[in-house]
Amino acid sequence: MLALTAGCGPPLSEPNSVDISGRWTSVDRIGRVSDIVMDITQRPDGTVEGKWTAKSNPAVVDCPPGLGPNPTGPVSGRNTVLEVGLAVVGVGDFHGQATERRTLKGNFVSCSVYPATFSYVGPIPAG
Repeated sequence: MLALTAGCGPPLSEPNSVDISGRWTSVDRIGRVSDIVMDITQRPDGTVEGKWTAKSNPAVVDCPPGLGPNPTGPVSGRNTVLEVGLAVVGVGDFHGQATERRTLKGNFVSCSVYPATFSYVGPIPAG
C-alpha cells in the first residue's frame, strides 16, 4: 500500500518570507519606458503598494499611451510564495520571482511581453 501525504510546503498564495520593501531599479526597456525606479512597501499579508518613476523616449508613444518624458504612477500587487505580481500602472503588469533579497526577475506584460530584472538599491529614501 502506498500512502501519499499532501502539503510539501506552504500554500502558494501565502505571503513570501522574503520582504521586498524598498527601492528597486531596472535598466531594462519596457517598450519605450526605461530606467524604472520603484519605491514599494510590503505588508505582512504580502500586499505591496508604492510608486514608480521612469523615462520614456520618445516622450509621446502609442503603447503605453500618455506617459510623457518622465512618467510616474502607483504600484500595487502581492508577493506570494508563487510569484511577485505587481501592477505598475501606466507601464504594465510585472510577474516574476524574488530570486534573493536583492533581485526581482520576471516579465512585464505591456503591449507585448518584456523580460525585466530589478535590483534592490536599499530602503526607500526619507522625504
